[in-house]
Amino acid sequence: MFQKEHKQTSIASNAIFTTGSMRASKLLPSLIFTIFILILDINFSLGKEIKSAFLESFSPISNLSQSTTELSKEISLFFTSQYKLVNDLEEKNNEIEKLNFELLKLEQLSKENEELLEIMGYTKKQTISKSVIGEIIDMSYFPKESISIKTNIAEISEEMVALSLNGLVGIIDQIFPSYVKVIPIYEKKVNIPGVIQRTNQNIILEGIGEQNKLLIKNFKKNSNILLEDKVFTSGLGGKYPKGFLIGIVNKISASKDDSILEVEVQSLSNFDTGTKILFANP
Repeated sequence: MFQKEHKQTSIASNAIFTTGSMRASKLLPSLIFTIFILILDINFSLGKEIKSAFLESFSPISNLSQSTTELSKEISLFFTSQYKLVNDLEEKNNEIEKLNFELLKLEQLSKENEELLEIMGYTKKQTISKSVIGEIIDMSYFPKESISIKTNIAEISEEMVALSLNGLVGIIDQIFPSYVKVIPIYEKKVNIPGVIQRTNQNIILEGIGEQNKLLIKNFKKNSNILLEDKVFTSGLGGKYPKGFLIGIVNKISASKDDSILEVEVQSLSNFDTGTKILFANP
């Protein structure tokens, strides 16, 4: 029993001394290597070289990070500039649209002034004793053509006729509290005293309800008339001012009555154009 315990103590003691010697054998080379490094660092600045080499080896990563930051800034600046440019372009386009609108208004005003000057030129004719200007506010088209004109109703009478930029265009159909309704001269049962310019022959033209077409009533077969003859208002009867172009002869044909020709006149005055109407009394 005693010998067994002594043997265990001896083994433990040998183990302690063996472990200590092993630790010393490992520590000594480390100390020598550390001292060697320190000496090299002092004499040759080895630490700086190692640090420099380390930083240099990782510089691409650092540069990549900086490049990414700069690229991000460039991209952000690009889109910011693009956004500003788009906004500027939109503002300029809006300004251009406004200017174009103003230009159209000026062009329209210029046309209206020219139209008005030409219409008012009719008042210089001695055959017109009274005139009133009006502006077209509504229009209906063929086959039930009419135009509504805003004007000074107090100065309007049913005997007046309507003149536009193109000449004689219609007669008053109805007078309302704030506007006048006008129908075209080629409306059915409208009769206009006229004269053939070439022969100075007096005639009566009648509307037949077809667009821009009138017939010469009871035109004698032996009368002198040709295609393209111009027909003007004669002023007879006191309703229509004298000297306004009505149209031209565009068709001559026989009728059921052998003694009469059927003569069609094409009106040259467009009923549905212009913006102003002049009401006139001869």
